[in-house]
Amino acid sequence: MSGSAGSEIDSSPADERIVVLVVDDDSWTTRAVAAALLDDGGFSVLEPQHSGEDAVEAFDRHRPDLVLMDVNMHPGMSGVDAAREIMCLDPEATIVVLTTVSPGPGITRALEAGAIAAVNKSATDAELVRVARAAVAGESPALLRSLAEDIMISGDIAADGSRTVPALTPSEKLLLRQICEGMDYSEIAEQQVVSVYTVKSHARNLRIKLDAKNLAQVVIRAIQHKFYVPE
Repeated sequence: MSGSAGSEIDSSPADERIVVLVVDDDSWTTRAVAAALLDDGGFSVLEPQHSGEDAVEAFDRHRPDLVLMDVNMHPGMSGVDAAREIMCLDPEATIVVLTTVSPGPGITRALEAGAIAAVNKSATDAELVRVARAAVAGESPALLRSLAEDIMISGDIAADGSRTVPALTPSEKLLLRQICEGMDYSEIAEQQVVSVYTVKSHARNLRIKLDAKNLAQVVIRAIQHKFYVPE
């Protein structure tokens, strides 16, 4: 790819496109991710960045709708620190972590820094597009389908002694398990025979109880407090 940091690759009318910043220290990865998004036709991709420092600068300049970012970049600022800096610039920023087949250390720290989901670099184009669209549309448990397993594989989590383990009711434990398994709100509502509004309300209350800023952090707390263990 070529062009200045301000260039975009057009694939559909500008007012309909989701603007994405792709960040990875591997140029092959950024090209592959960008190509998958552009082939969909509903995305505009800013010039990819290959370091945390450049990612923060590009985000501050262009304020994209979505950042897809690797965690472990070398040398310089990591994806974790870049995510933290981006969230300081815009607390409403949408960040999704790019992971490998065997996620390494950093994924949990990136989620704690404000990323809302993760997607594997080896995911199909359709799955990458699904996650990208879902992330921009808003938080949903469907974004978390493999997150708990990725966290466990990474080994990047420890018991959180700074937080008291909350007392959860049986219904809250059920909802927590359903969220960790990546069921979307409509599926949960159907299983529990309640409205989607009720499920979302209970999920918000669960976030408060678990001291979680987003659903990804709900999954982290569930594992930390041993409410959920991926099979």
